[in-house]
Amino acid sequence: LSFCPDYKQWYQRRVRAVDGEVEHLIWDISSPFSFVAGTSNGSAVCIDIRQEKPLYTIAAHDNEVSGLAMTKLVPGLLATCSADKTVKLWQTSNNKPSCVTSRAFPEAGSLHCLSFCPDYATMLAIGALEGGLLMWDVASNKEFRDAFNHPAVEGS
Repeated sequence: LSFCPDYKQWYQRRVRAVDGEVEHLIWDISSPFSFVAGTSNGSAVCIDIRQEKPLYTIAAHDNEVSGLAMTKLVPGLLATCSADKTVKLWQTSNNKPSCVTSRAFPEAGSLHCLSFCPDYATMLAIGALEGGLLMWDVASNKEFRDAFNHPAVEGS
């Protein structure tokens, strides 16, 4: 861990600030010291390994948070999905998260995972129980465009 020469003081630390079981985990792309955990009780928790308490906790979904995604191309954007059949987009800048928009995929059943395309910043792939693979260009959503000052896509 060349970015963190004194990592040994943190790497064995147990974080006890997470309520419920951790269902999914991603490193925060804006900080080499932080990660976001999705929990069985519907929370998304951002933890800085150097601190005792979480940076923020979001009551994200009614069911477990089964998927989390971020993209370097849109700083501050966090996507979450859940068995509650919804994907939510969050603005997480300054560790003060707010829900930008939510989209239900009732035909898809439980949503299990999601990932942003590394080359097309707003294309989100979503894995679902009954719907297989779903695609959503989040830039087609006005609330997303307004929150992140992002241009509209053709046809939206």
